[in-house]
Amino acid sequence: MRPENVHLTLAFLGGTDATLLPAITAAAGRATTSPFTLRIDEPGYWRHNRIAWAGVREPPPALDALVADLRAALVEAGIAFDPKPFAAHITLVRNARPGFELPDLEPIDWSVRGFVLVRSVTGREGSAYEVIRRWAG
Repeated sequence: MRPENVHLTLAFLGGTDATLLPAITAAAGRATTSPFTLRIDEPGYWRHNRIAWAGVREPPPALDALVADLRAALVEAGIAFDPKPFAAHITLVRNARPGFELPDLEPIDWSVRGFVLVRSVTGREGSAYEVIRRWAG
């Protein structure tokens, strides 16, 4: 994972029609948050999709509230997103081989001061992310 691609997905919209962008930004603008610290302190590996990740043992209430608020606003606006339960994680390695193990992590405190809407652009060197809009907390 390239450093500029490190992110934590709050709601995955997938291949969404660009004409929905005004509705998406309006919905996201209704989500509220205040600054908080996110402690990344748990390594993991999902065998079903071969992803190695770094996650959060105890999500702060402000993160859970932001995710709930954002997803409720998207539902209200009729914007489809992946309905899987939220799992606070950062993808580190895709297509990791079975048996892949991450070492223990030294906790990383990530200062969160808002959130962004990002578009994924796939190129020869993999995905890159383009920030469409920012919301401060």
